Amino acid sequence: MCGICGWIEPSGLDFPSLVRMNRLASHRGPDGEGFWLWGGGRPEGQFVESRSADAGPRAATVGLGHRRLAILDLSEAGLQPMPSGDSQLWVVFNGEIYNYLELKAELARLGHRFRTGTDTEVILAAYERWGAECFARFNGMWGIAIADLRRRVLVLSRDRLGIKPLYVWAGGGSLAFASEIKQFFALPCVAPAANMNAIAEYVDTGYEGPPETFFDGIQAFPPGCWGEVSLDRPARPEPQSFWFPERIAASGAGRAEAEEQIRHLFGDAVKLQLRSDVPVGVCLSGGLDSSAVYGQVQLLRNGTGARTAAFSAAFDEARFDERRYIKEVLARHGGEGHYTFPTAEEFLGDFDDFIYHHDEPPGSLSQYAAWSVMRLSRGRGVPVLLNGQGGDELFSGYWPAYYTFLRRQLSSSPPRVMGHLLGALLPGGNPALVGQLIPHFRQYRGRKGRNNRGLLLPHFRACGFTLEGNWATRAQQVNEQQFRLHEVRRIHLPRLLKWDDRNSMAFSIEGRYPFLDHRFVELALGLQTELNLGRGWNKLLIRGALGHLLPPSIRWRRSKMGFVTPQSVWIRTTLRPKLQAWVARPSERLQQIVDPARLRRLAEGLLGSTRDQRMDEGQLLLVRLFFLDRWLNRFGVELRPEGRPQAMSVSL
Repeated sequence: MCGICGWIEPSGLDFPSLVRMNRLASHRGPDGEGFWLWGGGRPEGQFVESRSADAGPRAATVGLGHRRLAILDLSEAGLQPMPSGDSQLWVVFNGEIYNYLELKAELARLGHRFRTGTDTEVILAAYERWGAECFARFNGMWGIAIADLRRRVLVLSRDRLGIKPLYVWAGGGSLAFASEIKQFFALPCVAPAANMNAIAEYVDTGYEGPPETFFDGIQAFPPGCWGEVSLDRPARPEPQSFWFPERIAASGAGRAEAEEQIRHLFGDAVKLQLRSDVPVGVCLSGGLDSSAVYGQVQLLRNGTGARTAAFSAAFDEARFDERRYIKEVLARHGGEGHYTFPTAEEFLGDFDDFIYHHDEPPGSLSQYAAWSVMRLSRGRGVPVLLNGQGGDELFSGYWPAYYTFLRRQLSSSPPRVMGHLLGALLPGGNPALVGQLIPHFRQYRGRKGRNNRGLLLPHFRACGFTLEGNWATRAQQVNEQQFRLHEVRRIHLPRLLKWDDRNSMAFSIEGRYPFLDHRFVELALGLQTELNLGRGWNKLLIRGALGHLLPPSIRWRRSKMGFVTPQSVWIRTTLRPKLQAWVARPSERLQQIVDPARLRRLAEGLLGSTRDQRMDEGQLLLVRLFFLDRWLNRFGVELRPEGRPQAMSVSL
């Protein structure tokens, strides 16, 4: 897990700018730094160590930079950029290849010799043997750049689900890539200019439209893809897919067979992701997924003497506090519990750093809880954390997934819908299905009829997606199998993974996700949706397959929380005067985008209310605008009136 960057400039790059670019990601890799330059005379290029990076200008047209977070093989043998044996391949890599030992053994049988214990060297050998086909063999998470001097190309690749970030900028015959957007602004050719498509979409819906970012000209490299860039004539690469989840065949497995497959693959995924030469802990929220991860870790470590550290966020507000569930997990499995207690006052103190590390405006205050957990983990000396991200998307854990299923059933089999609703109210059912129906329907109707674009100044209202074109809205029109795929590929998971990466790497923490082992994802997407749903319960396959890892109170828990902050409470108390002062005088940059009079009217209605507004769209919008204002000024974002983009379209 690291920070990477690179720059191709045929007219000659400025090495000090590349050094600054790399060091803007120093929080991602505090354990080492290295550079590689090519085009200045040596056919194999030149490796530059950190201590000599400031020695003066070096002639080059291609440069790679790397910041190291040492997880495997902590020796200097793991420094990057790393060359192949003949120095004709050079790689920078952010992430982990969990099956590197199996690949290493296979490659050794084919004649490759290894000098380190790193997965980075396995990437080089795999590319040398199989070319770009190697990416489909990797089980892990990654952003990879390989300079192939034999073919005079740069090869980029990103993992199947986009767990690890990789961004690209191209212009004026130059190209750069990086782990974080802020790194590009160290280059003389890149300025932080606003992408109004992304901003308008964020104001309107809270969602984004990858590969677009909030910065003009900077795009996310697509997940599950690889692409090539000429070292002589660089241009934005054409991504080539190596993963095709939409082609996964429907499985005919029944409940018992599906649960056995889940149990086996989940155990193997956790086992692979425990590979590390540094301490590994768990993010434990007290929910179904993270509790299953913790239980599986402890099961695998039974008898080894290892004590697993669990990290959690807790609050004084009882309905947001998960400690009683967390303590039940710890009582059953043992280990060490560590708690952080985020407050609104701490959030205000961290606000600038929080926005800076996220690069783009986050979606809500809830992300601050995860930020605080990562800080706690780093303070306790645990640089790797497993968590339960992905379980909800794969196993229909959100109520809209259940309601999408029922809506489809209503036209074909109304009695089956009644069976689900009545079953939820009978003993052994989960009445939350019925209790959540009205507030979720109200929220859904509110989103369909929203007019958040009315806050934008008139010349920006056509930017972004149309309401009909937004995939978060269009996904409501697909069947339940497709909806699950869109939750994984487009709706929830990409945003959650992006935010989790920024929160964790702000404190040099590597996040790992057993539910997102691609084998597990492919298994889950092929199973019938209805196996997850019944009598008001969701995630029935997880409750059944992994129930042996869970206390009964969590296995059949009806509420759902995760790491969230008491956003509605904070807004009505500590944050209210701060928000009122901001609304009275929003920044000049925000006033170039948003109508200040409409912003004041929105805030007056929300900040003057004393009722709990946990699912209120207006409150979420107000927080987004607060984040947007701070982001515009934290990065000094330019707002360019010329060449205003038109509305975007999207296909599902």
